Amino acid sequence: MLHEFAAIDPMALMFPSRLYLELSEKLHTQAPKSNEIRQALGRLTPQERKYILVRARMLSTCSKAVEDAMAGMDGAPERASKRAARKGWVGLR
Repeated sequence: MLHEFAAIDPMALMFPSRLYLELSEKLHTQAPKSNEIRQALGRLTPQERKYILVRARMLSTCSKAVEDAMAGMDGAPERASKRAARKGWVGLR
């Protein structure tokens, strides 16, 4: 089976539980609108916002590393990351 585990909503990894529950009830989508996120973030403390930003950057870095690693592999999506293409990694095995 390709997917043994349930997918994790990336928003759940970044936001405190109280904010995530509020947003998920409101949005019911995997890609909330930035304006709604901005409004929700406005109700958090500066420390909570900093924590979310650090988590978001960490997830972004990890996802870019996966894209770079997959660039040019058999069965990988045709669309390689721009970063991998710039570095000349596309098509390397």
